[in-house]
Parts: sequence; C-alpha cells; structure tokens
Amino acid sequence: MRLLITTLLFLPVSVVWAAEPIRVGVDLVESARREFQQGKLDEAVAVLDRAKEAGEPTPVALDLRGCIYLEQQKFDDAIATFKAANEMNRLLVAPRIHLGDAYLRQGKWADARETYEEVARTTTILMANERVRFALLMTYLGAGDRAGAERALERVTFPTENAAYYYAQAAFAFAYGKKRDGEKWIKTAADIFDERSIAWFARPLFDRGWIKTKPPLTSE
Repeated sequence: MRLLITTLLFLPVSVVWAAEPIRVGVDLVESARREFQQGKLDEAVAVLDRAKEAGEPTPVALDLRGCIYLEQQKFDDAIATFKAANEMNRLLVAPRIHLGDAYLRQGKWADARETYEEVARTTTILMANERVRFALLMTYLGAGDRAGAERALERVTFPTENAAYYYAQAAFAFAYGKKRDGEKWIKTAADIFDERSIAWFARPLFDRGWIKTKPPLTSE
C-alpha cells in the first residue's frame, strides 16, 4: 500500500491533470453562452478565447461564436465560423441551421432556402425538421413569393413539438395584412411555450418589424 501511495504521489502532473483542459473548456463555453444570453457579446467572445486557449476549439464553441458574430452583424465572420463548425462535426444540426439564419438575416433568400433544404434532406431529427420548415416559410415570405409561402405553410403541420406551427401561422398572417390574427397566434404560443424556447422563432418576425419586443438571445 505504501508503495502504491508513493507511486501516485510521484506521477507526472501532466498525467494527473490530463482531462482538466477538456472540463475547463466545457465550463468556459457554458459561461460564454450565459454571457451571450445576457447580451454581453464582447464578454462572451473573451470567454470563448479563453476556452480556445485551454484546448482545441470544439464545434459547439465555434457555433456559439458564430451566433455572437451574427448578433454583431459580422455576417462574413458568422458564415465562416458556422461552416468551420460544420466541417468539424457534420452530425451537428445547429451550425447548419444557424448558417441558414445568417443568410436569412441578410435577406439572401435563395442562399438561406438552399441551406435549410439541405438540412431537411439530411436530418431525421423531428424538432430540427420542424424548425427548417418554419425557416423555409420565412424565405418565401421574405422574397414576396406568396405561392411558395402557401406551399411552405402547408408543410408546417399541426401539432409541432416546438412553436413552429404557431409562429408559421403568425408570420403568414402578418405578411398578408392580418395583424390581429398574427398577434393571436403569438399569444397562443406564449401560453404554451416558455420565452426562451420560442426566441429563435420570434427573431425573424422581430427583424421584419412584425413584433416590437426583441426576443431573448439564443444559440439554440
């Protein structure tokens, strides 16, 4: 027993702490996410820089950094970062959806649609598919393509696991002059889902000026 204790005491420090950078990196990314959600964008970037120094950047960290760039309207940086996250792990859906969001935010409807459609073709995750169906509707509404929007709206079928159905109905109503109907759909969604879970759906409506309250920042 004494020999075992002596051996452990003299193990190289690098062996004892081998897993520490990974744990620290994960903790820092979550800390950066909290800063981002509070709107502290520069602070969030600084924490992500510390996480990068603690180890190789992870696709999750890159995706979060892309979301920060997107909020800062650094669109080229956001797009490059989302693409880098996707290259690192093609199984992750979030960076690909967020890439579409970057195009949508700029009004690049065709690029956004192509990106979302690629996600729809390659994932079987129900909630992700519901998201991209909603997002595809937004590309048609943005482009002023009513026929395309009507087809896209039909594909957002009730019920959905998230707020996709309610916000799709609201967006279509707002786009075609039925403000009161749109507000009713928004209220219904708020009665069912919490504020943070609907933030991603609410943001393009806010960007279009259809709702006046900016939704919470989210990297989900």
